[in-house]
Amino acid sequence: MSYKDRVGQDLDRWIASGLVPADSRAAILASIPDARRLDAATALAWVGGILMGVAVIAFVAANWDGMSRLARFGIVLATFLALAAGGAWAAQRQRPVLSNILLTVTGLVFAASIGLVGQIFDIVGEPRAAFHGAGLAGLALGLAGRSTGSACVGLVFIAFGDFAGLDGPGGAPAQAPWLVLAAPLGAFLALRWVSAPLAHGSALAIVACAAWFAARLDHPQAGMLFFLSIGLAALAALARWLHTRQTGFAGVFYGWLAAGAIAFFAVSGYLPLPGDESGQTAGVAHRVVWLAASGTLVALGRIDRHLLVTAVGVLGLIGAVSALLMDLGLDLMTAAGVFLLCAVAALVAGLLLRRRRT
Repeated sequence: MSYKDRVGQDLDRWIASGLVPADSRAAILASIPDARRLDAATALAWVGGILMGVAVIAFVAANWDGMSRLARFGIVLATFLALAAGGAWAAQRQRPVLSNILLTVTGLVFAASIGLVGQIFDIVGEPRAAFHGAGLAGLALGLAGRSTGSACVGLVFIAFGDFAGLDGPGGAPAQAPWLVLAAPLGAFLALRWVSAPLAHGSALAIVACAAWFAARLDHPQAGMLFFLSIGLAALAALARWLHTRQTGFAGVFYGWLAAGAIAFFAVSGYLPLPGDESGQTAGVAHRVVWLAASGTLVALGRIDRHLLVTAVGVLGLIGAVSALLMDLGLDLMTAAGVFLLCAVAALVAGLLLRRRRT
């Protein structure tokens, strides 16, 4: 349900209570802009555009061996320039959806062209640099043409480049991941352009950046993951503050960052603490805090009417209860009985509340 629909329901209740005059309902709803939704025609256009780009790449690959080097390079360059020019033309003609699709396909073609050009001229390069180059091109196309799809492609390839250098724990390169700069840029553009897909991609990129720092450690410890969970929780609190002020798609960041924070905290309980040579975990105390944090997310999700936060809290509760039962040494039958009792209690409480409300 969109924000405008929720306001409409609230107005109906306020009008019935005499708090708002009925004549003001239409004017209030007219002052709220309609949320942009992806209709069937636009969705099919996106699918067709992506498949067109894949078809071009597949066609060139199928006839690759029978072409000269000059012909190969010419096809790659002409395809990229044609798509970029088409995106610019569509933007000039005030067709944002077509421009977005063409620039997204342009980003994909550029990423494929890096490998194809390297094969043409027998250039041996580092895969990490190729991914980063494709990611920068996607972000550049997104900024130049206000293309959210191309910006998402850029974030994906930059993430590939960051994780391509990981060869197990401690195998990451010395420099920081490029997502440290790319993810905040994507978040800024998502809020500025009011784009749900870019908001999802940027939020996941932030969580992936935190995972990169955790994966590069030789001996991961609970302190590092706990610190990362605190950082993600702080960002989730900032996103919630923006969400309560109806700032773009800040609610998307709120949900994914909360999920990342609770996931990192859950994993931190199974890692050794600093200075703990025996590798013992935090144990029951960690599970109790896990339960409390998950319950807080459920409450916040219900208060803010945020389904993703509520779902994350419910999943966290299930995981924390399961971990606690395992720590207490209960067998599967006992655990099943505990879960059954909790389920029956929840159902009875829900029925009583529903009957009281009726």
